[in-house]
Amino acid sequence: MSVNPLTNEQLKKLAPSIFSETPIEGVSSKYAFVPTHSVLDTFREAGYYPIMASESKVRNEQNQGYQKHIIQFRCVDNILRPKANEEYADIVLTNSHNRTSSFIVDLAFFRIVCSNMLVVPSQSFVHHSIMHKGFNLSKVDNAISEVVSYMPKIQEQIESFKCISLSSLEQHSLASAAIDIRFDRKQHEVSSNELLTVNREEDEDNSLWTVFNRIQEAIIRGGIKGKNKHTGKSFTSKAITAIDANLKLNKELFTTVQNMAMLKSQDYAMAA
Repeated sequence: MSVNPLTNEQLKKLAPSIFSETPIEGVSSKYAFVPTHSVLDTFREAGYYPIMASESKVRNEQNQGYQKHIIQFRCVDNILRPKANEEYADIVLTNSHNRTSSFIVDLAFFRIVCSNMLVVPSQSFVHHSIMHKGFNLSKVDNAISEVVSYMPKIQEQIESFKCISLSSLEQHSLASAAIDIRFDRKQHEVSSNELLTVNREEDEDNSLWTVFNRIQEAIIRGGIKGKNKHTGKSFTSKAITAIDANLKLNKELFTTVQNMAMLKSQDYAMAA
């Protein structure tokens, strides 16, 4: 899938809050306002260009223009050769201008087949949450370098996931764990089959990586059917569009897959 880097004008249309020139009213004198757009060139100079951006919806109009926003950056090599790999290692930046978020730099993997963005949990690498107080661009440079340096290790993990075959029982166990992450078991009844549907030929094998991608797509994109235990009414889940919920679910799902890989490892198999 070919993508074009976004210009500042395009970013402004997608997420105007990126270009806020002032913080929300009422911030303390200790709050150092750093407009997100001021770091865009830092990413570009490091070889990472914005390819996606969005911002949170606001209920209180006072937050409009200051809310949390997210930008996905891709390496120029992967932009120039869009079909060279099955997955892309990207960088995700989240920030806000209303005191709800510091600058957060995350590692993400983007799977071409289903256009899913997987965000790697912070405990897997040196996580970067850059406070506004004492902010300087060198901290952004360091965060980018740290995340980039960790990309090969996560790619190695993903390749190992592709070599792990899951039995039917293990697939349903993984799906059940995902249901626990996404839904309230006390209120919602959801079958693990709902998360294991094969939507495309590329997702037919039973590797840990493929099964995980099926589950992740179902969770994030919605369309999962279930029943409310209290009312007996059926429901269909909606897509996860909120920035915080998307990142949280992605990270928890990936941690669950890492745990499954550990349980399937040679050491655990021999000990069983």
